Parts: sequence; C-alpha cells; structure tokens
Amino acid sequence: MKDIEYKEVNGYLFPNLKGPEDVKVNSYFARMKVKYLKENHQGHLVSLMANNELSTYLEQVEKEANEMYDRLVEEYKAKWNVTEELKMENQMKWVQLMNNIDNAVKEVIMNELICI
Repeated sequence: MKDIEYKEVNGYLFPNLKGPEDVKVNSYFARMKVKYLKENHQGHLVSLMANNELSTYLEQVEKEANEMYDRLVEEYKAKWNVTEELKMENQMKWVQLMNNIDNAVKEVIMNELICI
C-alpha cells in the first residue's frame, strides 16, 4: 500500500488526494466497474481513489474485459455458426445473431469480471 502524503493547514493534517475529476473513465467496461463500485463497494472505491490507484485498476479491468470479449465473441460465433457466408446470404439474420452474441458476451463479462 502506498503511503499517503499530508499537508498541514492551521494545525490540521489533510491528505493530498487526487479527486475523481483526475480519473478519466472513457471505456464501457471501466464505466460499468465504477458504477458497480459506487453502488455496491463504496469503501473499495474510496480506498482506490485515496491511494491514487483507481486509474491503474480501471485500466487493468478494461484490458481483461476486452481480451475476454474478443475471445468469447469468436467462441460464440463458432458455436452458433455465424460465418461470413451467412453474412452474404442473409444479412439481417447475421446482424441479429451478432447482436445476440454481443449481448450474451457482455452479460458474461458483467457477471464474471465487473460485478465481483
């Protein structure tokens, strides 16, 4: 755990903390993780912010989520027989299946990575 630096003001010590405005949450999975932490684990979120580790933590979550997303999409495409041939033959069916795959994969990631 990192040591927290303090500054003295009128005899009181205040921690030098970076506020939440310093953390940029641009990606889908990182936003979902922050939302989950705010709603269910506020203490953990505050701890990450106090130790200036939130950005690093969210980058790691995003990297893992994107790797899992790419892997699972390919697995589901093979399992559900979603091919380029289907895309050429019946584009609407292909779009429907790809949307189903996208939703299923995001649900798996939410349950196995984000909401833990």
